[in-house]
Amino acid sequence: MASRHKKSSVPRDQRAPKAGATSAEGEPPCIEAFGHKYHHSGRIFVPFDEKEQQRMEIQHRLFRHCLNGALTATRIPLNVERILDLGSGTGVWPLEMAVRYPQAKILGIDASRIQRTNAVPPNVSFVIDNVENPWPTPAGSIDFLHARSLAGGVSDWPALFKQAYEKLKPGGLLEWTELAIQIFDFDGNFGDAELCPNFLNLWRDATSRNNINFTPSPRGPEWLLEAGFESIAQRNEILPLGDWAQDEKLRVRQSLMNTITNEHFENHCGLLFTNCGWTREQFDAVAPTFLSDLQAESAKPYTMV
Repeated sequence: MASRHKKSSVPRDQRAPKAGATSAEGEPPCIEAFGHKYHHSGRIFVPFDEKEQQRMEIQHRLFRHCLNGALTATRIPLNVERILDLGSGTGVWPLEMAVRYPQAKILGIDASRIQRTNAVPPNVSFVIDNVENPWPTPAGSIDFLHARSLAGGVSDWPALFKQAYEKLKPGGLLEWTELAIQIFDFDGNFGDAELCPNFLNLWRDATSRNNINFTPSPRGPEWLLEAGFESIAQRNEILPLGDWAQDEKLRVRQSLMNTITNEHFENHCGLLFTNCGWTREQFDAVAPTFLSDLQAESAKPYTMV
């Protein structure tokens, strides 16, 4: 979470988008890799097909569980007026926020038209666009900005946070959440004994060659400070994998993470590895080692959010 404390004059004559979803006509066809569909720009390494939408919904349940059922870690005033959601995906977060804050105007932005269309409240609207493009909101107009799981679709994080700072009202709040693409052993040195190094080294090489950062969180405070944010707070939660967690709360997270890992592991790999010259057969030859390392009886794997 980060807060903006800066006085400024705010133009009030710009209008927010109307309810519904909008996008440019005549979009080029999507890119396909490893059986998944990716944005036609080739710069968003997270797919948008049905299998990925299922993963998004599971991840939403996981994040809510980490927040004890809440939709945000930030305490938002009940009289909040304008909320912006970056990377809305299926739209589940803004739709649920609309029930909690029926007086607020909530805008969701995503590069793909995959948002739910049934029973969309009148205070929710969606715009189909890359989140790195200028947002259709006036400067200094947003009370709360929510950004979640943008890694894999953002090339310039400092520019993104600069725009966030400009769009927020003085005193406005930003909440940004990312899953770490790192796996540690709970019985090792906490946060230091990394598991699955062979595959993760291949993964990091692919992200580097594609010039995309899937684990931006460590540099988040630096970028936020550079953008002008103040009162930056960080929160981490353990997400177990495998079958070792004893605590009931951790076991729920473990079950959700196992589903994400076992059933949706390849979702974010297709375009990354294809761009590096990998065939599906070559990928399938090394991918099982990642899953087998996670399932090893001697390991207590976990990641962080």
